[in-house]
Amino acid sequence: MARAPRPGASRPGLEPLLGPDGCARLQRALIARAGRWAARVGVPWVAYGPADARAEIGALAPEGARPIAQEGPHPGARLEHAFATVHAEHGGPVIVIGTDQPTLGAAHARAVLDDLADDVDVCLGPATAGGYYLLAARRPDPALFGIDPSAWGGPEVMNLTLASLVAAGLSMGWLRSERFLEQPADAAALLADPCAPADVVAALRPRG
Repeated sequence: MARAPRPGASRPGLEPLLGPDGCARLQRALIARAGRWAARVGVPWVAYGPADARAEIGALAPEGARPIAQEGPHPGARLEHAFATVHAEHGGPVIVIGTDQPTLGAAHARAVLDDLADDVDVCLGPATAGGYYLLAARRPDPALFGIDPSAWGGPEVMNLTLASLVAAGLSMGWLRSERFLEQPADAAALLADPCAPADVVAALRPRG
């Protein structure tokens, strides 16, 4: 799931640190990094938004990535549409990620693939802000994205999703908790990590 890297629309919480152009530059790095991770794990698809961003985001996607326009009035609807579209053509399981978590690596891939191989219905990567950075499932289910539309983007997304999955009787696997890259404090934490990816670190350095 990727939004176009455009000044004034990308990473607004980081504008005090990077400015609008720097935030767009960072978003480009994050889209490319997420795409590379997806290509290593399976067949990559890129759900792009807004509707006129296909070529813009496609230029950052890995070779062979399949484009999907994001459709729906809120994030849950857009996630559900992308998941169902991929599953209808590719079959399951489907792994959905965004661009907010720049440290996805081989360990995350092993963990989610192991859970799916053990026939776990849903695997989640919880974010410290209260949402999730990864959702993987074997097949579409109304419980996956069926929380209150007004809750998307807030701190209760993970709790509400968990309650929805439990109510549906779906089995779950968990990845380790990770931090989104949304605010200057998140950038400071990432820059202090000696294992932070070099391309994202470079994009986070303000330019004179």
